[in-house]
Amino acid sequence: MHRFALLIVASVWLVVVAAVDNTTEPISTYVSRPDLQAPALHVSLQNADPVNGFAPGYMFICPFQATQQGPYIYDKLGNLVWSGYNAALGTNNSMDMKPCSYKGSTHLCLWQGITRQGYGLGQGIILNNNYQPVAYLDTANEAPGADIHEFNLINDGASALFTSYESLQYDLSAFSVTANPSWIMQGIFQEIDSSTGEVIFDWQSLDHVDPSGSYVMPGTTDVSGNGSAAAPWDYFHINSVDKSSATKNYLISSRHMSTVYCIDSADGHVIWQLSCGGVNASFTVEGFNFTFQHDARYILENDTHTIISIFDNASNGFNKTATESSGMVISIDLNTKVATLLSQTFAPISGGILSDSQGNTQIFSNGAVFHGWGSVPSISETNTNGEPVLFATYGAYPVMNYRAYSFPWNGFPLDKPTLVAPAQSQNVATPVVAYVSWNGATEVETWRFYGSLTNTGPFSVIGKVKKAGFETIFTSAVYYDFIFVEAVGSNGESWSNSSIIPVDTLDANGNEIMPSLSPVSNNTSTTSSTIANVTSVPFANSTSLVASSTTPLTTYLSRSSTAPSTRTAASTTSSSIAPSLDTIFPTMFAFLAFAVILIHI
Repeated sequence: MHRFALLIVASVWLVVVAAVDNTTEPISTYVSRPDLQAPALHVSLQNADPVNGFAPGYMFICPFQATQQGPYIYDKLGNLVWSGYNAALGTNNSMDMKPCSYKGSTHLCLWQGITRQGYGLGQGIILNNNYQPVAYLDTANEAPGADIHEFNLINDGASALFTSYESLQYDLSAFSVTANPSWIMQGIFQEIDSSTGEVIFDWQSLDHVDPSGSYVMPGTTDVSGNGSAAAPWDYFHINSVDKSSATKNYLISSRHMSTVYCIDSADGHVIWQLSCGGVNASFTVEGFNFTFQHDARYILENDTHTIISIFDNASNGFNKTATESSGMVISIDLNTKVATLLSQTFAPISGGILSDSQGNTQIFSNGAVFHGWGSVPSISETNTNGEPVLFATYGAYPVMNYRAYSFPWNGFPLDKPTLVAPAQSQNVATPVVAYVSWNGATEVETWRFYGSLTNTGPFSVIGKVKKAGFETIFTSAVYYDFIFVEAVGSNGESWSNSSIIPVDTLDANGNEIMPSLSPVSNNTSTTSSTIANVTSVPFANSTSLVASSTTPLTTYLSRSSTAPSTRTAASTTSSSIAPSLDTIFPTMFAFLAFAVILIHI
């Protein structure tokens, strides 16, 4: 069991923060991407030691009730890597994004849809490493739409686990509900065949768990419901589903029962249930307690023991059984019927965190732990020794995040790097100041800049700079009328070029002067000795969309996949390193629009 005081290894704001309320929702803004207002991570604990520090990889979160809610990827220094914000989704939410295995390669899985009081209606979406949707999955057999609490792709994507919430008429007179008729909400989980959309397994809580064991009575919490048709009593509140690779049985978590259930995959009966004093508990719990938990997962199994992890909220906002939430690893002895706490991790800040809802505990293969703190928008990591190595926050209530994860990831966006060069005064020491970013790209090591006195070239290398966070700044003491940038990988490979952009200047009166465009010619070559060798880019194969969902929300992502099956990095021929002229004008007008915005701010 581990508990540690906060060790401040580093306390840094790694991005420019500009928000009306930097406490509730600090925002990052970028010159090259003025359309983005990403949550700013405040990293207050950071240990990057390669042996005892945080694990390699990226952090995956989906903040909601935020200015630009959606899926996001950050590195562990707190820098934005990918913003998946999509204005077309409107008020729809994204939840539970994480890398997943699908048809032999790593993809991203996430839930998207609309949220209700304590649950949701939507579908699961699978994105390839170009961030393009390749499949949409949903519940079946007339079950309500996929709920926010689980979209878990298993068996290399052959099947998917979903939760769902269903309201039914039910006699609730025994629970002091006078409405006639009265209504109850039951928890459902399904395993769905990803290729056909057919149901492999379907489980409904009212068939197996009596409502009398609920710890949350009608009308007692913000998500309990009161038993009316408009607000059915949510007696069960299912919030996670996992499946054993050994026994094929399911593990589910019920928040309102404060119980974890093992479900037989043959007929759905309850094999055992783990709770701290709940009705029909199967085990004696020694020396620990949990309530209102989330995220129950199988860790290890054999014939005599089952080891699981849970996120113990210890509170639902109305009742609490501890002063802090925590992650727990629990060993269950199936012979002696005793459950033992193997480890427990807390938030590495004074007083810890009490999360009233949501949250998760991710156990790494080496025993290290990564936490998302649910209703408190924070993330943390402890190493194998139980020592805290990372803690970051990204605002405060009402901003929340259902789950957070840490995984390796390789992202290859299909669009070009974005380059912007705000106009500088003619007599400054650095007449070229450029900002470059490439949303979602993980393989860029350096940015190589090219300049020319004409838009038709030839272009030559004017400098390079190491990639620094989401947006990198480049300056040149020599003025060039036109520039573009090349994204270069760690082995010198060329990934992509930006569009050619003009570099405007400011006269003594502050008026912008735009470089003259030369007539279009074929002379767009660069100095051949400056061009890096190029290798093929390992992109995921494009996959036909699986139309297994029911009627989708009209604001979901487009269901047309434009990702090619393979993609090749930029050509090494001197005639093609510079972008074509037709890319200058859209970028120019976008920049002018941005300049107008700046004037009005």
